[in-house]
Amino acid sequence: MDTKFSPEQVKQVLGTPEGKKLIAMLSQNGGLQAAAAAFKKGDMSAVEEALKPTLQTQEADALLKKINGK
Repeated sequence: MDTKFSPEQVKQVLGTPEGKKLIAMLSQNGGLQAAAAAFKKGDMSAVEEALKPTLQTQEADALLKKINGK
């Protein structure tokens, strides 16, 4: 997982309708909170595991494709 994003890049993505929807989806099941806690500890595998259930949904996949311009 590449976590090297500038603050401006993060702000730009999170400001889009797709970014906001993705954040809402990740927040619903506690995945975002668990990922943030794991990130603070430097445990990137736990970050991936916390986000994986939501990010593997068709809705999340469609949002990520829009965000990435595909």
